[in-house]
Amino acid sequence: MRSYEVIFILDPALGDDGVDAGIAAASGVVTKEGGEVAESQKWGKKRLAYEIKKRREGHYVFLRLRAPVKALTELERHLNIAESVLKFLTVLVPAPRRKPVKAKASASTPKESGTHGLTVGAQGEALGSRRTGAEAQEA
Repeated sequence: MRSYEVIFILDPALGDDGVDAGIAAASGVVTKEGGEVAESQKWGKKRLAYEIKKRREGHYVFLRLRAPVKALTELERHLNIAESVLKFLTVLVPAPRRKPVKAKASASTPKESGTHGLTVGAQGEALGSRRTGAEAQEA
């Protein structure tokens, strides 16, 4: 099951009982299809940015839920059919990403310097150096 957030706007003519009934109906659809509503919030009556279905205000409702895809499609179908719903938006909440744990370099293993080809020990002393062709023949 995945986590979703659903926000929908209900008709401003509805009273508190009508808003509660709308929330109960949406929650009922989700639970009937095997999902669960983790949180529901009534954000209250707010002015819309633009007219929707000849309305300038609406009751905002927020639902956070965990549900299978089938339950989400059924909820969206219900919200499309319901006359009291002016508009809705469903968002998939991404699962939290775990940061990979980087292994710390142990102090006893030598590190290689990327600039000059020297091998450097844990305390920074040079353990070896790059030899030129003439130096390698002499040795």
